[in-house]
Amino acid sequence: MSEGCGCSSMKPVNFSEKQAAASTTGDECPELQNWPIQLKLIGTGAPYLNDADILLAADCTAFSAVGFHSRFIKGKKVIIGCPKLDNAQEYFQTLTEMFRQFSIKSVSVVRMEVPCCGGLAYITQQAIKNSGKDIPYSETVIGIKGDIKQEGMAPMIPKLQPV
Repeated sequence: MSEGCGCSSMKPVNFSEKQAAASTTGDECPELQNWPIQLKLIGTGAPYLNDADILLAADCTAFSAVGFHSRFIKGKKVIIGCPKLDNAQEYFQTLTEMFRQFSIKSVSVVRMEVPCCGGLAYITQQAIKNSGKDIPYSETVIGIKGDIKQEGMAPMIPKLQPV
């Protein structure tokens, strides 16, 4: 992926776990290990994705769930996106290529309970199937008040037609 007009915000960065766990004055330590995190900015060439456990989180989830860093991010490379506001077809294509190109250990999707957010889970599951790999998948659904509505392994959605 190019750095887009020299913008350093798009340069892939893999933080060490020591850096990510630096002490803070709040109740929670930051667990973020990579940059950028926005799916549109990561593209398909971020080498830190190789041999990674991936957290694919809907944009709103980190603002809704208490303890998001320690509960969901710890030990994972983070990718965020919104299937309602962004191009779902681009998400599908980018994720499919990521899953094909890299050895991904697992994918955990954290999404909101709202219907449009279900698209993130569907796109991810279809991209895994389209990649031809058997990547372990789990899903957590967060309520709009921050409570956990569903958590755990989710069955793969059968492939109906190419997306």
